[in-house]
Amino acid sequence: MTTHTLSSTAFRTYWLGRYLERAGSTARLVQVNANLMMDLPMRLPLGWMPLVDILAQEDAFTDLYGDTVASPDSNEKLVARFLLSDARNPGSLLNALGFARENARTLRGTLPRAAFEHINEIHLYAREVLQEPLSRTRRNRGLKDIIAHLDQINGFLSSTMLHNASWQFFRLGNFIERADMTTRIIDLRSIDLLGHDTELAPFADIQWRSVLNSLDAMQGYTATVQNPINQEDVLEFLLQNPDLPRSLLRCLTTIRNCLRALPNNDEPLELINNMRRQLQRASVRRLEDAKLHRFVDVRQKQLFTLHQKITNHYFPQR
Repeated sequence: MTTHTLSSTAFRTYWLGRYLERAGSTARLVQVNANLMMDLPMRLPLGWMPLVDILAQEDAFTDLYGDTVASPDSNEKLVARFLLSDARNPGSLLNALGFARENARTLRGTLPRAAFEHINEIHLYAREVLQEPLSRTRRNRGLKDIIAHLDQINGFLSSTMLHNASWQFFRLGNFIERADMTTRIIDLRSIDLLGHDTELAPFADIQWRSVLNSLDAMQGYTATVQNPINQEDVLEFLLQNPDLPRSLLRCLTTIRNCLRALPNNDEPLELINNMRRQLQRASVRRLEDAKLHRFVDVRQKQLFTLHQKITNHYFPQR
C-alpha cells in the first residue's frame, strides 16, 4: 500500500472514532440536562444554553436562532434541535453520525464487514426518531436507544476489529474527543456551581451529580470514593482517577498507549507524556473559580495542540 493510502485510511479511521464519540457525548449531554432541569427549581438561573456553551457553539447558535427566545420551553426546543438534528449545525448529533457513516463507508476494507451496516442503521434510526416535531418523551426514548446502540458499536469494533495501526487511530480519535468533552463539562458546570448564590448552594450536590451522570461516572464514584458528592472529590475523581473510562487521566493514558503502538511517534508522544505528568502532579482538589477555569483551559489547549501534531505527523496531505 502507498504512503498516501495509509495516511488516508488512518485519517478516516481517526475521524470515525471522533465522530462516534461526539455523537454519544452529545446525546448524553442533552439527556442528562433534561433530567437536571426536572430536579432543579425553575427559578434558578440555569437552563439549556450552557449546553451550547459547553460545545463552544454560541456564535453558530446565535446566527441560526438569534440572541433571545420567547420562553424556557422554546429555549429547550431550540437548543435540543440545534444540538441533535439541525443540518445547518456541523456539530449536531445527526451530522456527527452522518460523517461517521461516510467514513465507515470508505473503510469497508479495513473495518469488520458488519460495521458499516451497524453505523448506517443507527444513522437511519436517529434521523427517524429525532425528526420534528419532537416531544420530550420521544426525544428521551430516542437518545437512550442511540446511546445504547453506540455503546454496542464500540463494543463490536473492539471485539472484531484487528488491533493493528487502524485500531490505534480509531482509539486515538475516540479518546481525544472524550478527553475534550470531559474537560468542557467540568469547566462549564463547575463555573455554575462555584458561584456564591446562596439560593443555589443547597442544589450544588444535584448539579455535581449531573456532571457525574454526564460522564457515566456515578456508579464508579460511589464505589471508589465512598463519600457524599462534593466538589473536591468529584474533581479529583473525574480528572485524576486512573481507572474511570472517562476521566481525563485515563483518556490521556489510553492516548499515550495508542501512540506507543504507532511508528515515528516521538513528537506527539513527548507532548502526551508531558500532559500526563502535569495532570498527575496538579492539586486539583484546591482548584476553585477562576483557577479551575484556567486549569481546564490549559488542558483544552493542550488537547488541540495534540490533535494538530497527530494531524501534521500522520496525515500530512490533509
